[in-house]
Amino acid sequence: MHFFLRNFNAPTLQLSCRMVSNYVNRIRHLSELKEDDEACSKALSSGTFLLFHDLLPLVQKIENKYTTPFLTAAELKKLDLAEKWTEESVLIDCTESLVPQFALDIGKSEKARAELLLKGKFLAFQKACTIIDRNDISLISQAQALLRWHSTHLYCSRTGKPTQKNVSGSKRVCGNDEIVYYPQMSPVVIMLVSDGARCLLARQKQFPPGMYSALAGFCNIGNQLLTDYMECKITDRTQHLQCNVPESLWKTPCGGRLRRRLVCR
Repeated sequence: MHFFLRNFNAPTLQLSCRMVSNYVNRIRHLSELKEDDEACSKALSSGTFLLFHDLLPLVQKIENKYTTPFLTAAELKKLDLAEKWTEESVLIDCTESLVPQFALDIGKSEKARAELLLKGKFLAFQKACTIIDRNDISLISQAQALLRWHSTHLYCSRTGKPTQKNVSGSKRVCGNDEIVYYPQMSPVVIMLVSDGARCLLARQKQFPPGMYSALAGFCNIGNQLLTDYMECKITDRTQHLQCNVPESLWKTPCGGRLRRRLVCR
């Protein structure tokens, strides 16, 4: 450790320590809000909100740039959403200045009015991801996933009784039996198959025109070897393609190249 620190000059070391300290403070504040209902309730009035309509994110165009705006509590009140944002919003993050960030789905109503007042559009998630800043994609992905989880876990799977979310939305509880549910993740795998000169891409019907993706799919329970699962998934995906896929591509995924997701327009 002494050797590691010795290679930094004083200004660089101070900056690094400050960044680590800010990160730790932010994570601690976020954890407190997730577990303390009273603190989170107070934070709602000073927080900012990502707005969704039936899980479609709100996108605004400012000059030639598309953004997913964070709205203040005052702006939500103009939309008559005071009751919704106190009861149905979920905490997703907080800024470096410790301003809490929430997400709220206004439901299937109020769409036209909200778009008019906020001068934006609720777009399909895949389309929104192709036009907004790439740094915003992670946050709206997290927000949409958490909102969807809450919308599909309104009842306890063991008792059949309604569940209630805590203020931050970090869990749902079946009150009578104190059964607690936490948001779950579904592991996925994504791969780029290449023969060195060409890549194997695919598209879905709901993709915007000209958009293609590397092959991907959910991992099944019991999958152990990544290469075995990749071979299974590539075979499953390519057998439905209306094209002539070289056998050497999908039968030897171990020899293919793993890359990050590739999207072409």
